[in-house]
Amino acid sequence: MFRKFSGALLCIAILGLGSQLSAQDDNAANLEALKEQADVAYRQRNFPKTVELTNQVLASTPNDHVALYLRGSAHVEMGIVTGKVEFIRQGIADSREAIRHEGKGKAEYYLPYIYGMSNLADMEGKVNHAKTAQTVVDSVLEREDLTTEQKANLYYQRAQADMRLKDNAATETDLKKAIELNPEHLAAHMALAEFAATAKTPAEATAAFSSVVEKFPTNPIVFNNRGMFLQSQGKTQEAVADFTQAIKLDGRFIPAYINRGFAYLEAGDSAKAEAALTEALSVDPNQLGAQSLRATARLNQNKVDEALIDYRRVAELAPQNPMAFADLGFAQFFSGDFASAGQSFDKALSLQKEMRFLLPWKLASAIRAGTYKQADYQEVLSKPEGSRDWIDSLVLFQLGQVDAATMLKSVHPDNEDAKAAQLCEGYYFIGMELLRRDRQQDAVGYWKQATKSRLPKLSAYRGAVFALKNSGVEVR
Repeated sequence: MFRKFSGALLCIAILGLGSQLSAQDDNAANLEALKEQADVAYRQRNFPKTVELTNQVLASTPNDHVALYLRGSAHVEMGIVTGKVEFIRQGIADSREAIRHEGKGKAEYYLPYIYGMSNLADMEGKVNHAKTAQTVVDSVLEREDLTTEQKANLYYQRAQADMRLKDNAATETDLKKAIELNPEHLAAHMALAEFAATAKTPAEATAAFSSVVEKFPTNPIVFNNRGMFLQSQGKTQEAVADFTQAIKLDGRFIPAYINRGFAYLEAGDSAKAEAALTEALSVDPNQLGAQSLRATARLNQNKVDEALIDYRRVAELAPQNPMAFADLGFAQFFSGDFASAGQSFDKALSLQKEMRFLLPWKLASAIRAGTYKQADYQEVLSKPEGSRDWIDSLVLFQLGQVDAATMLKSVHPDNEDAKAAQLCEGYYFIGMELLRRDRQQDAVGYWKQATKSRLPKLSAYRGAVFALKNSGVEVR
């Protein structure tokens, strides 16, 4: 789903600086046009398009430092959006090559490298990457030929590394220095507010976000991000007002549309969420985040057929995304289409075998569809009792290998959040087994227990709510 809208905005005044090619040459003119288009695509956050256009340039002139810089910036952003380390590393490599081929040490060319290393520290859990980013910034800042804007960007990037090193004092100092050098540095203002949200009191964070809004009253990003903070504080109405203002400022600003729908969904108003997300899809019909959230909003309202249409659309548009098939499988399971649910869970597991939490759902689907094969669960059945985890307990319960009381005793003993989630799952599956034995009234009692967890993001919770509604029980 869409949440925070941010970005390094790494591409800064890099076009029109000269090229290795003659301006009179038709091919050179075409390559320059491709780079200009790539720059526009980057600023529109269309990072795959940026890569596609710069690839065309680099196929003709592999040493074009502008194209390498643009592609590196796009690769880093793609890595952040998708969570794929390989994109980050490609961006870092492109940045190095851009620096090498430019030959004069252009300060902007270091930005995707620094930004990439800071984010790599998060993805790989290695603080040394952030230290490397700091070292590079420090070395560039020693130069005497830097403009004020270049210095501001470097201090902003050093603050990103500071954050990864959990140095709050340095983070705040560097962000304030960036703003001092360039009072219009939106990214630094926004990062300072987000820093306050994690390191200061809610009142101080609210004031920080509001300060950014006052500074940039015509920018949709600042309203969107303040709205997200307000939502995190449980202030749904104020958050929705900010998302709506962001949309008024830019009618095509998709993050605000989606965040507004998500805010309604989190607040339990699925009808308003559906309407808001439908509006988002009218702006961008291929927006997967909006499609998936609308499916959830529809399912919450028992609009099963419409929800399934949305979930299928998401799976069609993201055929390599295991969660797309998992979500489709849950909806099919809740609707009673157990054969299709089993197929969807199988597909999700084939794409990502680590998604073991799907095993109990796959088994429940197979039992009800008459497609159960013991071989699919032999690994669980063969485990010694001392090495079993919660997923194993849910599977063994459904196979009659352990009773309900034994299963419930295996919930996490110390972590209260994990315990609550596991109890919700346990109560739901007990209810489903009782229903299978034509004991609906007993099943209802367990589903009610599951809904007491108040964990609407949990599939078992949503399944319990759905089951209760289908049983004619009001859910409060």
